[in-house]
Amino acid sequence: MSIKTIGVIGLGLMGAPISTLLLRNGYDVIGYDVAEKQMTNLIPLGLRPSKSPKEVAERTDLIILSLPNWNAVQEVVEGEDGLLAGSKREQLVIDMSTSPPVESRKMAEKLEKLGIAWMDVPISGSSAQAKVGNMVFMAGGKKENFDIVKPILDGIGKKTVYVGSNGNGAMLKLVVNHTLMLNQAAAIEGMVLGIKAGLDPDIMLDVLASGAASSDLITARGKDMLSGNFSPKGQLTIGVKDLALSLDSAKQLGVVLPMGALYHQFILSAHYKGLDDRDATVVMKVYKEMAGIREGVT
Repeated sequence: MSIKTIGVIGLGLMGAPISTLLLRNGYDVIGYDVAEKQMTNLIPLGLRPSKSPKEVAERTDLIILSLPNWNAVQEVVEGEDGLLAGSKREQLVIDMSTSPPVESRKMAEKLEKLGIAWMDVPISGSSAQAKVGNMVFMAGGKKENFDIVKPILDGIGKKTVYVGSNGNGAMLKLVVNHTLMLNQAAAIEGMVLGIKAGLDPDIMLDVLASGAASSDLITARGKDMLSGNFSPKGQLTIGVKDLALSLDSAKQLGVVLPMGALYHQFILSAHYKGLDDRDATVVMKVYKEMAGIREGVT
């Protein structure tokens, strides 16, 4: 199958840069978002807006979903004027959202009966990394479908990995995000300990970033975290949702994840304080308050 026209549904922090990269690579991109402004912003780059997911399905060969949660995915696929109302046989739908593996497998089975291919292809990478094509795609689904989408994804990311059958991509995404959240917890705890002890923040960050404890989080967000700047690069609500998904999957599989369960409570604490529009690292504010460190949040 030769893919020339690609639909992107969900033009937010990840969908917008993905659409931009596809346009730069010469694809005809049809976009849709419930927020019309998200489509309007991309029209100067060549994106052609659509009125509904149904219309996207009618006009495209391949459809990419980049949506905030599974409820949104279900609505886009099966709702009124959804994809199924306009899809055709042999069409490819790849879900780049962070979705529950079991539900993703069920969707694949449902669409296969209609002759539509479904793949779960979540992303490892932040919105900032997406803008420069520094993304890793984890693809679950039939191998023949992976072979079709791999050249497209290779063109907009740094690596595309086939992880097996439907649901495996979604599961690996939860593993990645769970690990990232615990890396975040470790960085926050260490930094708060150092702040309370009166260490020079710049010196502490220099050693953390250059030594054995370094991580992408520390190098990318450490300076902001220490200065109390929690402007969103990955919103707190994403952490709330993603850790809940990994904990739900663990329960289904009979796996105990005590550290993740505990850190989820800290994330929920920040959520209850109304900090949803901040970066997920704003959990550091909760730790500071517990340590008696009083600082503002920007």
